[in-house]
Amino acid sequence: MKIKYIHYGLTLLYSYYLPLFNIVETSQGFIFEKVFGVAKGLKCMFKEYELLTECNIPSHVSRNNVVKLLGLNKSSFFADICRIINMEKCVSSNITLVNGDEDAKYVFYAIYLSRNTDYYVNTIKWTRQAITDGYVDSSSYIAREFNEVKESIDKVFNNLNRPEELIIDLLSIRGVSVKSVTALMLHSYGLTNYAPIDRHYANYLRSRLKQPVKNTCIKLKLNCEVCPRDCIYKYALKKHGVYNGVLQSLVYIYDRLRLKKRSEVEKILVKDPSIYLDKIEDLLIHARSMNIGSIDNKLGVI
Repeated sequence: MKIKYIHYGLTLLYSYYLPLFNIVETSQGFIFEKVFGVAKGLKCMFKEYELLTECNIPSHVSRNNVVKLLGLNKSSFFADICRIINMEKCVSSNITLVNGDEDAKYVFYAIYLSRNTDYYVNTIKWTRQAITDGYVDSSSYIAREFNEVKESIDKVFNNLNRPEELIIDLLSIRGVSVKSVTALMLHSYGLTNYAPIDRHYANYLRSRLKQPVKNTCIKLKLNCEVCPRDCIYKYALKKHGVYNGVLQSLVYIYDRLRLKKRSEVEKILVKDPSIYLDKIEDLLIHARSMNIGSIDNKLGVI
């Protein structure tokens, strides 16, 4: 299977699916292979400067899983941004969203373990250990808190709940934030109206609105559109609509590429950030001045 024009380095750079893939550098780009969860054995070679990806798909892997794991069902949302801001060709059209609810539990491990730590070093290592060993062997308070709530997390996902039920059950677990649950809705279920508001996105939004009240979010099942409170999550959804998660992803990618000190994994995923920085910055400047949420009424779908 050949895929053209999707930059899987930029795509995996911001993905909570990254710990589920093994990344091996090549002279032209890298090989990424699914080593945990659904579709284990899916193996692709990405050539960065050709924007060409060639994948070997094991016989046991379904087409539906391939479409989601390679983001083929979400690339149009990123391409739409170029159309909306009236840029015929922009870097967003080469990015997509790796997703798939079958791996939701493992993705949530990564989300929980990404708090206040080096994602590309600690979170990747810890997530893989949580999957293989059932716990995280680290003195970090993040690992300790994860070990304490892992059984509760597993119970939620083992019940095979629908997204709206997951929201309630996960938010009821100690230490699970609104940001964590919205990240899951975006990265596992592909619901692009959800966006985890981290410091990167908060700075981009330039809003002084307060953070959400967790109990209110539980009561309303995180339905910001009907929430009577004015918080930053409601503001972001109103401004960007179904492209909320898309803009958040682009902002995160931009801020990671700007760093002078990058992890070894980041250096493999994107060899030369300078190629993309100005392009993404230009895109974000145009998008910031627009109320994108009122332009398109597409609905994020599972």
